[in-house]
Amino acid sequence: MTNYYSPRTPEIDPGGACSGVECAAAGAVDSLLLFVWLGAVGVVIAGLLFIPRARALCAEERRRTDEEARAFDRFGRRVSKLETTAGHGPGGAGRVPAAAGTVAAASASRPDDRNLRAIREAYRETVMSVDHYEEEYGETLAENLAAEFDDEVATAVADGGQLTPGLKRLVASCAFEARDRREELREVLASEMEALEATDDALSAVDDELDGLDRKPLLGLSYDELEDAYDRLSALEGDVESVIDDRQREIQTGGTVGGRFTDQWAMYGYLYRPLSTPHPVLSEGTALLERLSGARHRVLDSLTCRV
Repeated sequence: MTNYYSPRTPEIDPGGACSGVECAAAGAVDSLLLFVWLGAVGVVIAGLLFIPRARALCAEERRRTDEEARAFDRFGRRVSKLETTAGHGPGGAGRVPAAAGTVAAASASRPDDRNLRAIREAYRETVMSVDHYEEEYGETLAENLAAEFDDEVATAVADGGQLTPGLKRLVASCAFEARDRREELREVLASEMEALEATDDALSAVDDELDGLDRKPLLGLSYDELEDAYDRLSALEGDVESVIDDRQREIQTGGTVGGRFTDQWAMYGYLYRPLSTPHPVLSEGTALLERLSGARHRVLDSLTCRV
């Protein structure tokens, strides 16, 4: 575990201790500074800032991913039910042509096939009808087909004149592959949501206890109580460090992402793009460590004045 701060209570030099009016005045100033500092913290970083927002973003992304998976599934099933026109040559009925041959046959100059129009209409009524489509994509049918499938399939569907058996199978296959990609992402998001929930619980517990310790005026605490507060703050720092270390390990090893993404860094950047950080747990933990360290040093200052 990385030691960001020393958890051991430093020995206090009696020769440097204050006494009498001097110590009382120092203690009063110390108590005042503590409340001033806490007031500033309350304005800037009261409670947890990033993780609750990250959980909401993750939940929304999972909802959208699930909606898109269902949309591609419906689209693929509608395409599978369409009739086709036997193509000529390699693209004809009874054979499964290569993608390029299928697209070339479908894009040949022929009267517009009603089944190709049905595919375009089905795509608009399923994939392009999800409630976040304009916000998330805002693309034309051809642009989105090219992004989801490939340029040749997009050209054959958007501008082709005939739906051959090969093209029908290819479009349906691409639709189900798009569905499967989203189902995999949905699993990743579910793992990330579980990790965020566990982290939220752990850091919230520390944050709540820190708030409770902060509410106690230092002047009202005995020397033993100050020592206990110091030790407890040090222990809480260790708890937060453990959360940070675990999260760093997850990020570096792809713990929640698994082997589904070649670049987990890009996934975090995409998922948490509305936040000011792609790593909300690390940012949250670091901010909490700073609060704990500040509180611990103020308790130490007060302890020094009591010797």
